[in-house]
Amino acid sequence: MKRWMATVYAVFCTLLMVAGFAVAFIFAWKLGTKQSLSFLAGMLASFIVAPIIHELGHLAFLTANKMECVYIKCFCFKQYIKNGKRRFGFASPFKADETQAIPKTGGNMKKRASAFTIGGLIFSGILLILLVGAALTCTLLNVTIFALWGTVPYAAYIFLLNVAPFEYASGKTDALVYRGIQKGELAETVMLSAMEIQGRLYEGKSFAEIDESLYFDLPQLCEDEPLYAVILDLRYRYYLEKNELDKAADCLNRLVQAQAYLTEIEIEKIAAELTYMHALNDDLERAEESGKLCRNFLKEDTATAKRILAAYSAAFGKAEAVAPLLAQANECLKQERILGVKRFEEVLISRIQAV
Repeated sequence: MKRWMATVYAVFCTLLMVAGFAVAFIFAWKLGTKQSLSFLAGMLASFIVAPIIHELGHLAFLTANKMECVYIKCFCFKQYIKNGKRRFGFASPFKADETQAIPKTGGNMKKRASAFTIGGLIFSGILLILLVGAALTCTLLNVTIFALWGTVPYAAYIFLLNVAPFEYASGKTDALVYRGIQKGELAETVMLSAMEIQGRLYEGKSFAEIDESLYFDLPQLCEDEPLYAVILDLRYRYYLEKNELDKAADCLNRLVQAQAYLTEIEIEKIAAELTYMHALNDDLERAEESGKLCRNFLKEDTATAKRILAAYSAAFGKAEAVAPLLAQANECLKQERILGVKRFEEVLISRIQAV
């Protein structure tokens, strides 16, 4: 869909929501202060409840389809996994709500991904029906509860915004992703393949043990498509484990060329892997330059960070630092939930030990 159509539709939904709030508030205002405050309480509650219910829909369906939630943000709350531990925190309420998941098993990925994608829309639709039904029932019984009417406009906004197959500045709607999965669109085809790889990693296969076709028998995506970087990163790790360093370096270089479309965190991770590759090739100058770009990443208590620092130390002749860093890397691996990633890191760590 063209972006201008998405913009027009988003504006329409916004105006519809504002109109709904205005009409309900006018009726409440005419009846008195108590009704007005009741309406405002319902309106404020909807800003919290509606996005939470939407993301809980994704959470419910991903859990039912053998997936693990690795990040969820709704309203001003977030839950994420860091260093193998689940953590809770606060986030900006103005940042887009989202739920990220990884499959715990491979197989039947189209059906499972479809369910995960549409789950939020189903829960939002149910919430809207319940709110409208309750508000109408009370009104017909001459017991108008303005708090209920106050929740309806924003709940309708959340539902209508996602039920249309559009791509906004914040990303694709649930309906658009779902349609892409069903029709086998390019990005969604790559997404399903990446999810299948992740599922098999979770089961215990390392990157090199997973079918090559899942990495390469795929359509070509544009650099500005998020799945472009995802599949390149997976290919990089596949080649790295197979010790095909030239091909791994090519994937990494292509990721660097696409950094204009990546987040700061993703760019820092790429810089860390560049540091590792330059260290393996004894290119000390470039290893040092790349290392300066990922200092925060390398300070983290993760097996990847310790493995990269060990390779870096070995390249610079700091033999006394290598063994402790490798020991720390192995200790960090005890916290790794994904068995395939753990085996992958063990292979790379063993190569440094063999140097």
